[in-house]
Amino acid sequence: MRDFLPADKARRERVLAVIRERYRAHGFDEIETPVMEEHGRLHAGIGGDNEKLAYNILKRGLDAEAIRAAAEDPAQLTDLGLRYDLTVPLARFYATHRGVLPTVFRAIQIAPVWRAERPQKGRYRQFVQCDIDIIGDASDRAEAELVVATLDTLDALGLEGGIVRINDRRALDFMLDTFGFPVDERPGVLITIDKLDKIGPEGVVAELAERGAAPEAVEAFRAFLMRPQTLEFHPYGERQIRKALPEGAPDDIVAHLAGIGEAVAAARPSTGSGAT
Repeated sequence: MRDFLPADKARRERVLAVIRERYRAHGFDEIETPVMEEHGRLHAGIGGDNEKLAYNILKRGLDAEAIRAAAEDPAQLTDLGLRYDLTVPLARFYATHRGVLPTVFRAIQIAPVWRAERPQKGRYRQFVQCDIDIIGDASDRAEAELVVATLDTLDALGLEGGIVRINDRRALDFMLDTFGFPVDERPGVLITIDKLDKIGPEGVVAELAERGAAPEAVEAFRAFLMRPQTLEFHPYGERQIRKALPEGAPDDIVAHLAGIGEAVAAARPSTGSGAT
């Protein structure tokens, strides 16, 4: 964790003010949630490897006998934990307050989160996340709004050449089917694939092998990652999307992704930023 000197704090607040202003201009309402959530909610399986990094909080009033009784299952000693991201708190927030929220709710939350990371350069145990979400609208338009709002915010901050990478779970499921990963292996496989930007293709392949994933599927995935590729500046058209996926990608998935790209391009015709 770290301190911020006055000059750094002032710069930080100016940046956060720009972010808030731009997202408000796109119709997002800021929310605030507690730093703590119930232990069971934080460890419900939706946080992936982040759940292993959660700071847990001991129950109040524990005596020596209770501590000894929980020696084999330390989780019995905790009932709360510090949030490790803003997704779990948002889900709980919406479930609690949906009766007084709009049918389509655009939310922004900027807040600190905590993860028990190993100390290393550039990785802190307390850091700030900024999340925007649209709940109640599953259309291509809503997804395009998220991308456009984010790129507009990057422009307002003076950051040029911004790129948004779009993840579609249906496309991932199609890929895992194609490569031959069994259904029961996929939760762990997806957690490893999510580290692609951090550890690279070879690191992902090595971790999949360590997890005991199906060897034939791992090799097929490795071959896909290592295939020759031609980079294109605006890779959101149908042809470019099909090139980025294994052969035989379902038409509805391709059309959905292409529709998002077309909507973003229509909203930002004169900028150099884009979605991939």
